Amino acid sequence: MFFKHFLKGFCTMDGIAPADSKAVLLYKLYKLLLQKYADLINEKEKRTIGEVKSLIDGSDLTIQSLVAGFKPEEYSFDQHFLIVAEKAFSFITKEIAFVKTDIRLSFWLTPKEIMEIKVADDEDQAVFFCSLLVALGDEKAEVVIAELEDLSTHAFVITEYQSQFFLWDPSQQHDFNAFSGFKENILAKYDFKGAKIKRFLYKFNNTDYEQFL
Repeated sequence: MFFKHFLKGFCTMDGIAPADSKAVLLYKLYKLLLQKYADLINEKEKRTIGEVKSLIDGSDLTIQSLVAGFKPEEYSFDQHFLIVAEKAFSFITKEIAFVKTDIRLSFWLTPKEIMEIKVADDEDQAVFFCSLLVALGDEKAEVVIAELEDLSTHAFVITEYQSQFFLWDPSQQHDFNAFSGFKENILAKYDFKGAKIKRFLYKFNNTDYEQFL
């Protein structure tokens, strides 16, 4: 609970800063405590490959509830997938604020926690969106953790649908079809804050996990 409150109110978020002196003091205290116990948190949050794959869960009740509100009653993967996926993508980019913590912590939020605080980092946003795609019947959707040219890491979602490659980054409010087409062209085109993809580190979904050396 403490950590979720820190994320919601006192993280470094684009366009958002502590609003008053009390908030600044709380931010400093929370940051100090998290830095002090970062190693313990990171150790507790370690995941096996199986546990990482299980993060993508289309059967999660929160995910299922959202999907039910997005898709038509007579939903067909072949006919409606992209239409409904766009609704899901728009929801995340508008309703789930992207935040990048300035403390080196490894953690994963559940869909329920994300909906409670309406805040997530790029990895949690990607896992959240990928779970929605899986719930819509997409068996090819994967979360990618990539190293960028500025040596930072960033997460996004890729899939293939009707012979077309798609890349979606919920942390950026880009057009739904901005990164769709031939895979090589899309990977060369994509960037996050000006930094292009250097290489994939690993990718996964609910059935597969692949690490790149």
